[in-house]
Amino acid sequence: MKKFYSILCILMLLLLAVTGCGSNTSESSDTSSSDSATDPLEDGVLNVAVDDTYLPMEFRDDENNLVGFDIDLIDALGKQLGVKTDIQTVAWDGIFTGLEANQYDVIISSTSITPERSESYSQSDPYISNGIVIVSNNGTAEKGSTIEELAGKKVGVQLETSADIAVQKLMEENNVDLELKQYDGMLDAFSALEGQQIDYVVTDVGVAQYYVQQNPETFTITTEKPITNEPIGVTASKENTELISKINDALKALHDDGTLKQISEKWFGTDMTSDIDTNLNVIE
Repeated sequence: MKKFYSILCILMLLLLAVTGCGSNTSESSDTSSSDSATDPLEDGVLNVAVDDTYLPMEFRDDENNLVGFDIDLIDALGKQLGVKTDIQTVAWDGIFTGLEANQYDVIISSTSITPERSESYSQSDPYISNGIVIVSNNGTAEKGSTIEELAGKKVGVQLETSADIAVQKLMEENNVDLELKQYDGMLDAFSALEGQQIDYVVTDVGVAQYYVQQNPETFTITTEKPITNEPIGVTASKENTELISKINDALKALHDDGTLKQISEKWFGTDMTSDIDTNLNVIE
């Protein structure tokens, strides 16, 4: 009987030891996972997603190099944060899904700051002004400056951008019947506008200014001022507030030392990074 109890005690001690080890292992794993979620820069790399079809913010040049305003900004941010940057190119219609799946740390790809996005994600302070405008071909007799004036016309947008969402909403609210053409990238949309396959393009003001600057004989911005006000920021997962705080500090430093202004003047010929209107006017 004593032998039985001795064996029983030994078995109980072994069970407690195994249970204790299991608890410590689980706690260590949870802590590691939490640290990784709150500090993606721990490995010294900022993983960034961009859609490389959005001139002049992010696109491929004639030699297939990734260039643009946001690409220069990513490089400057990496240096300011003291980390390397790893850029992944992702189609716009899947870019937020990839962020939610933790395939990268942030989106730096002309992402407008909107109330809806701010509810679902962490967004930085704005780093460049933005709003949507209407662009026409100079060979078109009519120059529509409002959505109502585009009735009966073919209008191009990039699929699932804020311009696409806004045009559909305004069509519904104002009972406007137009033919909406959704493109995978702005290059395709402006090529169609140049060839007069469509009558107008609705897009971000920075994109519009770039195309007009490159080809003033062909394109004209017909809206007196942007239809919306939706400045652009960096977007991270909702829980990555610490990362966004670090990015905000870095953006401020880049603004104060003139880096943002220099990048803006390089791509737009003007400074769109100062005196940004933060009062959102978004059509969702």
